[in-house]
Amino acid sequence: MHLAREGHFDSVRALRRTLAIIALFSAWLCANGALWNCVQVVAWGKMVHDYSRIMPLTQAVEKTFDGSAPCEICAIVDDVQQQKPAQQVAERSNERVLLACEVPEKFLVSVPDYSWPDAVNCTGLERTDPVPVRPPRV
Repeated sequence: MHLAREGHFDSVRALRRTLAIIALFSAWLCANGALWNCVQVVAWGKMVHDYSRIMPLTQAVEKTFDGSAPCEICAIVDDVQQQKPAQQVAERSNERVLLACEVPEKFLVSVPDYSWPDAVNCTGLERTDPVPVRPPRV
């Protein structure tokens, strides 16, 4: 029974990790605006599927991508893309370039300045006491 519990906890951990990755990926897609690109791809797939029912696949693909008859989803995605201000897109691209080319500041480590007398001796860097030696045997 104890082994069954460990297996259960491992599967719960794996499920949590998978859900966390999916949530992070979804948030990234939404933040970048790439979600609309994914919606567009789904719309193209739906259009090819629908057109291929009534015509050959090559004609269905041509009609899907020629732009003469966009579906409702394509029209919505196009409206959203048109509403994005061009300035906002340009600012985002500049931010990414600046972050990619940013040079980190140099990290300097300096030796501490010993302002107290005999501070060097207290740290063990230099010995000032004579080394204890046994007296010579006669």
